[in-house]
Amino acid sequence: MGCAIPANLMTKIQYYSSINYGFTFLTQNPNPDQISCSNSTTNCPVWDGNGIYIAHASQTGATVVTAATTVHSIDQSPGLVGIGEVCRLARQRPTGPRRCLISLGGWSDWARLESVGNAEKLASLVAKMVLFSFADGVDLDFEHLTEFSWIGANEFDAFIALIQNIRTQFNQITSAVWKSTAQARHDDLQTEYNALPDWQKKESFYYPTNMQYMQDLIANGPPYFEISYTTRFNAFVNESDPFNYLLPGSPIPPPFATRNEGAKIWSKVNSAVDNINIMAYDAGSPAGPLKFNFQTIMENFKVFGPVSPDKITMGFEPGDQNAGGVWEGLQTDIDTMKFIGSNGYGGAMVWAINAATTNAAHWCPIVAQNAYQILSPPWPYGNAPVYTKCDATTGWINS
Repeated sequence: MGCAIPANLMTKIQYYSSINYGFTFLTQNPNPDQISCSNSTTNCPVWDGNGIYIAHASQTGATVVTAATTVHSIDQSPGLVGIGEVCRLARQRPTGPRRCLISLGGWSDWARLESVGNAEKLASLVAKMVLFSFADGVDLDFEHLTEFSWIGANEFDAFIALIQNIRTQFNQITSAVWKSTAQARHDDLQTEYNALPDWQKKESFYYPTNMQYMQDLIANGPPYFEISYTTRFNAFVNESDPFNYLLPGSPIPPPFATRNEGAKIWSKVNSAVDNINIMAYDAGSPAGPLKFNFQTIMENFKVFGPVSPDKITMGFEPGDQNAGGVWEGLQTDIDTMKFIGSNGYGGAMVWAINAATTNAAHWCPIVAQNAYQILSPPWPYGNAPVYTKCDATTGWINS
């Protein structure tokens, strides 16, 4: 979250083909320490229906978008500006563009949709958030669907409706809509720039850089708007051998809430979703950390989804893991990536670009570099767009 330091970002995303900005939330009070709903609607409230948030809603500037947000009020949303700047830097890299998605949800988000009506309302805000930040799509990281359904309403129906309606909304962002939005943003920036005194114009790199960026967005036209769905390693299981995804010697965990969640969703959203990110990490258990057979996890998704292999992205968390999980090590990750490349799977996802601990910060770029070199990811949708290149240190376009 927050604004990126250009030089750091350029270095960190070198070996990524796409980056996710996270997180945005439905909850007004994101809480990474919460572990359950305790069957309480107080702990897991219904989304307020008003906005998408980027921090505690009580904080100034925490609301990213509401129904009232327009292209002319982008500057009133620090979240939109921050997301938009990360996407701009990713696209204007001196050595070529990267795609940029927005993650919605995550472990910290304990607010639920509850109804199809809320899902439809949210889909409209998601499309607005993507359009006004000029992002490439959205990653739906809804990690508590089963717990929410235990409370009452079927959260799976709402989640299905959300995905279907986001795809409908994305389809309505035509070339004309995209270009007129970028032009309106350009004109607003130009007006603000013109109002600056001459001495300040000489020191303002933000306005010329972003006005050129808007012109690049107009020239390239809209990207393909991607929907990714992030879920756990046991979203699809072999019912006759439900723990086949574990290696010999691994502890056998109690049934996780996410067991076979994908079976409740996939058949109704497979045409709308472009890829599934598998969180095969953070897997502690009362008996100790689980040991995964990554090949079997992917095969379970392929066979029991069935998910097209090219939509399956295996997730890794090098170094330190949360929730009692233990990293499987670099060689296992390399071997898994070779399997991905040789068997037509979609790719690899590494958590996280800005890893929070020293150990993870050391290993994440190493794993990402190996993934990039082994998989050689092409530009995924048509031809790569062309953007004016910014300075790798300052993030501004050189005049």
